[in-house]
Amino acid sequence: MRHLSMNQQRSKTAFTLVEVLVVIVILSIMGAMVTTAVSGVTTTAKQSRTKTIISIVDSVLAEHYANLKYRQLPIEIPDLFLPSGNANEVGYEVLASEAARVRLMMIRDLQRMEIPDRLSDITTAPSQIYAATNQVLIDNSGNVVNTRDQKNQRKVMSVSWYSPNATFLNGGDNIPSRLAAYRNRMPANLTLNSPEALANQGAECLYLIMATSYVGGSPALEAIPAANIGDTDNDGLREILDGWGNPLGFIRWPVGYFDPELSIDKTIPDDFDLFRSDYAYTMVPGSTSSSAGAYDVLSNRNYFDDAPIKPWSMRPLVFSAGPDGEYGITTDPITAAGVSMANYNYQASNWWWPTTVDFYGEELPSRTGNPTSPFPDPYLRVFVSSNLNNGLFAGRLPGQPLPTTTAVNELTDNINNYQLQVSPR
Repeated sequence: MRHLSMNQQRSKTAFTLVEVLVVIVILSIMGAMVTTAVSGVTTTAKQSRTKTIISIVDSVLAEHYANLKYRQLPIEIPDLFLPSGNANEVGYEVLASEAARVRLMMIRDLQRMEIPDRLSDITTAPSQIYAATNQVLIDNSGNVVNTRDQKNQRKVMSVSWYSPNATFLNGGDNIPSRLAAYRNRMPANLTLNSPEALANQGAECLYLIMATSYVGGSPALEAIPAANIGDTDNDGLREILDGWGNPLGFIRWPVGYFDPELSIDKTIPDDFDLFRSDYAYTMVPGSTSSSAGAYDVLSNRNYFDDAPIKPWSMRPLVFSAGPDGEYGITTDPITAAGVSMANYNYQASNWWWPTTVDFYGEELPSRTGNPTSPFPDPYLRVFVSSNLNNGLFAGRLPGQPLPTTTAVNELTDNINNYQLQVSPR
């Protein structure tokens, strides 16, 4: 009878080294497959949640925009009877064209204050609005006439609406109620213009907008999952977060944004300028300077030519950085020197509308010599004209890709409301 050695008996009941390695490889592959599958499901879930949040925010912003189109404004018409010693003078009148222009300025300023995308929109006062009024005269026959065609005889008067001296602390200031609500929610210990305060101001403004809005009778903020509300920069201001926990980006006037989905048509005029009263439409034919025309950052043409681009229809841009957490997009104006202006203020005197023919065109007569005033311009025309290099804009506008070599790749996985309009899924 044969007796097997101990080694021979063990070999029949144990795995060989090769078999063990094969099993390990198989388990590793299966583990990797499971991990990949779980990761894919997780990414899809985060994308889906992000799209839902952006859609909710977009619908709230769209409702605010629609309401502004029909907003009644607290305007006091300038005194029509201001005799100046002229025996024939009766008073002054505000022409319909000027009234439309004044309303346009006010609506744009309300967009700035009630749909803010930066803290300076909240902390600064309403714009001081002026209107050019035309003389009403009595001729030698006693007939009432006017001098509508003599623009150099007009007077510029202040139009009273909200208080231009409203301070950051409300204190009974005459300001829009929504702006007052935003200010009341600002932390008392917030250091304005600090890196923390400026870091995610777009997402923080979105939170303030959602916290003071209603959808179907319910607070709009209730539609945002609690996990997607946070304070990532610890400045005391809450932010709306995407599915990956990063603050959403928000640009109210994305003048530099190019939409690869082609949902932007720059031939469509500004929705809020029904009577084409923007100064871009008043340019003197043949003028050598047309800086009142809104600048198309993609045209790469000389800014001071004789074919100004008229203001087009813009809507807010809400976006997520996507899975990579990199936005790749300019949210603040960048100067020709490459300085990003996170503390950009539409009310700053640097950007007041200059009283020159380049900016007023045919409307310049009688406006010179009067105080310049804040002019909330969605198209940043004064900023553009201040950052030219050989006639070409050398800076960056909100919505453009960042001036980095990686910006284009960083943009590829972004999710925004423009995309959802074209393809909701």
